[in-house]
Amino acid sequence: MNASSIKRLLQVATLAISGLLALTPGAQAQPTKIRVSTIPIIDTAPLQVGIAKGFFAAEGLEVDTTPTAGGAMGLPALAAGQVQITFSNIISVVLGAKQGLGFEIIAAGSNTGDKTPDLAALIAKKGSTIKTGKDLEGKRVAVNTRNNIIWLYARAWVQATGGNPDAVTYLEVPFPQMVDAVKGDRVDAAFVVEPFLSAGVASDAVSIVAWPYNAVQKRIPVSQYAATKTFITQNPGVIDRWVRAYNKSVDWTNQNQGSEEWTKIISAYTRLAPEQIRSLSLPAYEKTVDPASIDMVVEQMRKHKMIEGPFDSKALLYRTAVK
Repeated sequence: MNASSIKRLLQVATLAISGLLALTPGAQAQPTKIRVSTIPIIDTAPLQVGIAKGFFAAEGLEVDTTPTAGGAMGLPALAAGQVQITFSNIISVVLGAKQGLGFEIIAAGSNTGDKTPDLAALIAKKGSTIKTGKDLEGKRVAVNTRNNIIWLYARAWVQATGGNPDAVTYLEVPFPQMVDAVKGDRVDAAFVVEPFLSAGVASDAVSIVAWPYNAVQKRIPVSQYAATKTFITQNPGVIDRWVRAYNKSVDWTNQNQGSEEWTKIISAYTRLAPEQIRSLSLPAYEKTVDPASIDMVVEQMRKHKMIEGPFDSKALLYRTAVK
């Protein structure tokens, strides 16, 4: 066999092997891994739904979650490139953007509604005489992290109900530990979110004092998913695929709340029993973010000296968050 014949055989063999590989599932392109900083609270239900239901996988994405105590803690990891997407509260995202860290919101997270109950409440030990912000002066309130949305709206509620927010001590306590902190008298009150709120109330050791979010502002854009401008610019297709999968998860979540499958997914990442989950107050899961609602939050931030000067809420929103 001469050299030209051998060359033709090699070409045919190469084409055949390529064809077999194309038909072999294991030879398909590997999924793109996306690291997401998140919090194990009810607000992140659509993210967990998308992972469990395979919506992200269907878009060729492998989502690896990194839990934190609060959205503010996930943003340094985002800025450093340790994660590509972070679930965070609007306060922390605005502050980071204002500081020039290049954050942009790519998808909505959770909103409060127009009425109570909503997704977070101020609780105190059963039998406590705390009723107003004035009653909290000189006392300790648990917040998950300082300079975030829980901290800000705790202060705003104290002020709105006759108290001096600067006369209150705000202690950082992770959400899962807040009820125990109240029961153990380590704090006098706690601004706690679901699913820990309902679990605490069900224990009959704490009671609800107020609904600070609703008392200060209706339909607050509490949380969102953010990425850096650099990552978005370099990976616009990945962002489109991630948001498409996430929005599909939002639709599924809104259509299946309370179902057995939904309850199983929520139980898996919150570690709550199904009967506890059925009593939860749920946030409004959205697919877009209204810049006017962010402006109202920024105004509260100005009142409490968290931000100065102009802020362009529209510039904070990547196109996938406003479609």
